[in-house]
Parts: sequence; structure tokens; C-alpha cells
Amino acid sequence: MGGDKTNRKLETDLAEMLEPAFPGLSVTVELSERWQRPCATFVWSGFAGLLPEERFHRLVQAIPASFRTKRMGSVVWVELSPGETVDSFLKLPRSEDVAPKEATIYAGLCKAKFFDALRASMGRSPRESCSGGFVATDAVLAEKKYSAARATEAKLLFIRHGVYCDCQVLETVQPALAKLYAGAA
Repeated sequence: MGGDKTNRKLETDLAEMLEPAFPGLSVTVELSERWQRPCATFVWSGFAGLLPEERFHRLVQAIPASFRTKRMGSVVWVELSPGETVDSFLKLPRSEDVAPKEATIYAGLCKAKFFDALRASMGRSPRESCSGGFVATDAVLAEKKYSAARATEAKLLFIRHGVYCDCQVLETVQPALAKLYAGAA
């Protein structure tokens, strides 16, 4: 499990590794009574407004797989925005929450012509105009008058299919969902 010295070393190494990509990030690693194992808590202002799986995905992209495997195998990760509590974070929606309504969410997106509008908003080369997040997706959903809850469900649907950015929505999720729900939308 590692002691305080091991946890401090991991904390320092993570902070140094992540600072360039996450300026102002705070990292603490300590034994969690809740999980009975080490917990790495990452607090960053850039996590505000992001879903838990988006936060985790961004961190995973910045931490080499070998480091995660060797040093973080038994560590619980918690990604918070400043002022957010672990309890409130744990209550945030996850992609598994939308599994029972996946077909309905997809049908609604098709009815609203979301995918056409997203493609139009991103221009000829979605990869080149992609923000690396759901910036264009959020804008199009707002334009389509999606409530915050419905927009969250749409993004959770995309995350459920392994997608975390606008260009992947068009390149990966749209064709996969179209095939999966052919005739349903």
C-alpha cells in the first residue's frame, strides 16, 4: 500500500508531470478511509463543468501508461474542481447512467438534426477545428435548445462509446450509432 513517504513521492511526481498540461493543478495522495487504499485527489479549475469521465480521460492522456501501471495500480483517483467535495463529485452522472435510454437519446439527436449541425459548425475538416473536448457539441446542443440535463445525457452517450471530443462524435459515434440503431431514429 505504501506509506506516507511513498505517497508524498507519488504526489510530487504527479504534480511535476501534470503541471505543464494542467497549470495550477493541486495533487494530494493519502490513505483514504473511505476506500481503504491510497487516493490521489486532483483539484483543478479546468475540471469545472466537465463530467467525471472527461476529467479522468484528460488526466489519463497526460500520465504515461507505464507510470500508471507501476505506480498507480491500486490508487483511487478523484478529480475535483475547486470547492467541490468528494461526495458531490460521486453524485455526478456517469455514462453507465444513460445505458437504458441510449436509443431514445440517439433518436432525439437525429430528430434535432444534431449531427448535421455539428458537421456544419466544424467545417470541412472536423479534426482541424476540434477543440479536444465538447465545445462545438455544447454550442450545437444549446442552439438546438437542449436543456442542461439533456445535453449532459448526449455527452454521456458519446462517452459511453469511447468518445471525448467533437470530431470523434462525427467520425466514430455517429456511424456506430447509426449502424446500431438503423431504422430506430
